[in-house]
Order: sequence, then C-alpha cells, then structure tokens
Amino acid sequence: MFRLNLQKLLRQYNNSPQPEDKQKNSGLQGRVINDRMQLLQAAHILGRIRSMTMPGKKTKNRVVARGFTLMELLVVISIISLLMSIMLPGLTRSREQAQRVVCGSNMRQLTMCWTMYAYEHDDRLCSAETEFNFFGEGNWVADGPIDLPGNFIGGTEQAIKDGVLFKYTQTADLYKCQTDSSYRLRSYSISRAMNGKTCNCECANLQHYLTWTSITAPTTKIVFADTTSQTEWMEGSFCPVEDVKAAIPVWYQRTVPSSGLISRSITARHADGCNFSFADMHCEYLKFKDVRTADLAEFQTSCIDASGNNRDIERIIKLMGGPQ
Repeated sequence: MFRLNLQKLLRQYNNSPQPEDKQKNSGLQGRVINDRMQLLQAAHILGRIRSMTMPGKKTKNRVVARGFTLMELLVVISIISLLMSIMLPGLTRSREQAQRVVCGSNMRQLTMCWTMYAYEHDDRLCSAETEFNFFGEGNWVADGPIDLPGNFIGGTEQAIKDGVLFKYTQTADLYKCQTDSSYRLRSYSISRAMNGKTCNCECANLQHYLTWTSITAPTTKIVFADTTSQTEWMEGSFCPVEDVKAAIPVWYQRTVPSSGLISRSITARHADGCNFSFADMHCEYLKFKDVRTADLAEFQTSCIDASGNNRDIERIIKLMGGPQ
C-alpha cells in the first residue's frame, strides 16, 4: 500500500505544470513550487514510514534496521532466566565457601591467642569454661551462668572482653562466624578436653589436658569448635558426647533446666558441616556423613534418635582426645 501511495505522489509531481515561460505570473509560479515541495515532503515521510514497518532490508547505500519482535524478546528473556538459574547455585556455593574460609581464619587466630596465653602462663591452658572471672579463674570468655537471675553480662561484648584471650585478640569480631545469622556475638566454644571441667556430669571419661606440652598428637586434638544454641550465648565448654567410653555413644546437648532451651550444641551451618581448629593451630572443615547429625544440629531430632550407628560420633570422640 505504501508503494502505491508513493508512486501516486510521484506521478502527481511529474504531471504538475512546468513553468516554461519566465514571464508567467509570479503568483502561479510560487504555487507550483510550493505544491512540488509538499509532494516531495510527503514522499519522504512515506519512505521513512515504509522503512520502519517493513522487514530489515539491505539497500545499495545503507542497511535499514528493524526493532525486536515480541517473540524475540521473550526468547532473550527465557535464555537469561535459564542462565541465572544455572549460575545462582554456583554463586551461593562460592559465597558459602568464602565465609567458611573466613570462619576458619577466625578460629586459627583464636587458637594462636590460646597458645600465646599458655606461653605467658607457665604452659598452663586457659579454662575452656564460660563462667565469670571474678577471682582470676582464667576463663577464655566470662558470660557467667545462663540461668542466673540478673545476669546482664552474658552474651554481651563485655563478657568477651572480660575473657583472658581478649588481651591477645583486641577485637570481638574474631569470636563471630559470618555464616552465623543469629544475634549472638560468639559462635565458638573450646573443647572440654582442653582444661575444661572434670566432673562426671557431662562428657564422662574424657581425657583432659591442663598444659600445652601435655597434649599428645596436637594435629589431631580439637581446640575451638563451631557451635550453636537456642539461648543468648553458648554455655560451658564443647562436649557433644555424653560418655565417650559407652558401648553405644550418645550425642549430648546442654539444656537449661529453667527454660528447657538448648544452651550448647554442635552446628551444621557450613553446608551440613562445621569447622574445627587444632592444637597445632591448623583448621579443618568436617563434613557430616550422617544426615541425622545435621538434623540434630538444626534441633530437628533428639540426641537418642541421632546416635545409633552414627559415624560422626566416633570421629568427634577421636578428635577430642578419646577416653582416658
């Protein structure tokens, strides 16, 4: 249709009166010129419209471009969505791995501070417990009892600063794992085997080390552990097994009698696993082999149900130092 209109305009232009005599009326000549200009402008406009609405076509002097169709846009959007769905899981894993590395770095630096404390205190290890340091008990942090009425220090930065290791760290950021999304300021606990309490109420029959030089095979002995809780802070030292000498070891989670909340437990915040630091100051990531262990760490099952024939318990017992 545009071609017919353009041809019609051009015929009108060619058939328009031609000024042959220079003596003709100047008014008539002006109208003729004006009509020709209007025809040329209309032809130019029709040509532009035709170039925008017709499919792309390569001409002698230029290439007439055309816009995307709706179908082409939908295809492009679908391809982009597919690529994003493929890339996002990989980006998430990369981010988690980076946070795991930062967590391991925090634990390694804490272990260095733990070792420096022993060097400056005649080889004696700091206490793995979290009680107050009113009388020089040497606890690495000083949160105090979690069920003590009026305890406004526990779970605060002051409790970290009152611990004997803050002298060497000088920052509370090392005590927190980036993957830990809770409001707690601390994500780590020290193994009970490293100068923790020796009563038989929890984690009975565990070998205890009071000095740094007494630690045998330091490359295989846990110092700091990734932990979690349902309370404002993790209470006490790390002891996730009830009796290491039992025929069938059972997981242990510390429970506050007054509230029934779990105040200390293993964690699986790093892709169904957690970090541990060792007495020789290296750090390792432990991936849980039994899915029940991760469920226990997420408080989705009981210690009894997660214990029978669980390979992770045997690994933890061995890394904590084993039975005495």
